[in-house]
Amino acid sequence: MVQNFEIVIMGAGPAGLTAAIRLLEMGHAVALIEQEQFPRPQIGESLSPGVRHIFDYLGAGELLQDARYLHDIPARIAWSEGEPVLLEAGQRGAGWMVDRAHLDAQMLALAVRMGLHTFQPARMVASSFHDDRYELKIQSAAGNLIITSNVVLDGRGRNGAHSRERVELAPASVGIWTHVASHTMPPAARPHEARIETVQEGWIWGAPVPGNRYRVMAFTDADLIKEKGPAKSLQLMLSQARLFGAPQTGRESDIKSCVVNAYVHTTPWHQQFIKIGEAAFTLDPLSSTGVEAAMRFSLQTAIAVHTMLSDGDPAVARAFYESKLADAVATHCRWTSDYYERSAQSEAQSSFWKKRKNFGMDEIAVPNAFIGMVKQRASREAPVHRAAEAPAVPIEPLIGFLWNKPVRLSSRLTYSTEFAVTGDRVEIRQALVHPNLARPTVYVNHIELPPLLNTLPEGVTYGAAIENWCRHFAYADIKKIFGFLWAAEVFE
Repeated sequence: MVQNFEIVIMGAGPAGLTAAIRLLEMGHAVALIEQEQFPRPQIGESLSPGVRHIFDYLGAGELLQDARYLHDIPARIAWSEGEPVLLEAGQRGAGWMVDRAHLDAQMLALAVRMGLHTFQPARMVASSFHDDRYELKIQSAAGNLIITSNVVLDGRGRNGAHSRERVELAPASVGIWTHVASHTMPPAARPHEARIETVQEGWIWGAPVPGNRYRVMAFTDADLIKEKGPAKSLQLMLSQARLFGAPQTGRESDIKSCVVNAYVHTTPWHQQFIKIGEAAFTLDPLSSTGVEAAMRFSLQTAIAVHTMLSDGDPAVARAFYESKLADAVATHCRWTSDYYERSAQSEAQSSFWKKRKNFGMDEIAVPNAFIGMVKQRASREAPVHRAAEAPAVPIEPLIGFLWNKPVRLSSRLTYSTEFAVTGDRVEIRQALVHPNLARPTVYVNHIELPPLLNTLPEGVTYGAAIENWCRHFAYADIKKIFGFLWAAEVFE
């Protein structure tokens, strides 16, 4: 028997489940294929502060309130030279250390309650695409079956991106991790505190994790692992550290390692087979925002998919998806390159630091237009803007003062064509561009700005413009828009 869906998602990690929940909210028929039975062990317990907003947006904020999870953890950082810096939880944002096996299972249960159809444990063994639909052959303990869908979202993590389909964004490293006996650590580094430190052979991260344990993870070059093996490499790096000392790391069999690399898929959107999460891109672990980035991009992918299914034309949806993916990768590459370059100036010139000091975006090959866009955005300098501040005078007196004066728009004001999310769909809209705006701006308070300015008659006064706008929008909203434009010096 063949079962039909609009969307099939492969992989029940944070990326896949975020997309599932959002697409179900939009009214789509969604199925999910997950190879493992839940709960299953999973690293990646550290969630950055921005995750909270995403969980709340998904209606899943209560999942982070589990008593076993840790939050408000201070961090002591010794990056490059100088004295270590202590950041209290309030300074760095309220992140979490969670039990990923438990959290992922809870997210899956929430999606199922919303109507998600699951095949678990199961895996796709073959696929074909014809007449704008996919036919997937599924193998499971319950037997083999066939399902069809308009769209397939691949959230299988690194298994969803073969090495020949990736463009590496930085030199690969090896992550080595284990749990340590907290009583053998310096008092300031015991389970109440996270630690990040650069050493000669790489850098080390440590943090308390649920279950009254302390996780230590070191990142180094493969050359060191080949020479000494994971256990001795970890001990060497810990012996070089100021913040960790030489804690007991337990049995050698408890020490695990894996290759860690930052990459982007060369063709993340192909014939409505769309990559999300680590199947699309990975970030250097230095950012500690991998889960948040995957979930945030899945929200944007859900909007692109909904747009495509609603309009029947994938062109705008795909362009939006690729633009958002290129921006996410480029922003991260610039940020991590800066941190690695600064530390490489002072650390011993081990293979790890030499590779990162000498690596540049110009080394990346460009196999297609999408990778060209990623490289172009990552290579250019991040724009520097002065954010618009609140007017120095109250809005009401300002409006009164300007009421009978003619509107004067800044000579530095221009317009661009941008993607805009209207409701749950992507559209192409005109945007304001000005040096004092952090980015091209389409909406303020959900009101589209360019039509307000484009329809102003020659010589119109501020009072006449406001009266005209108030025929369509509430005066309270117009005041906010007026204050925004005045603060950014769009009005002169």
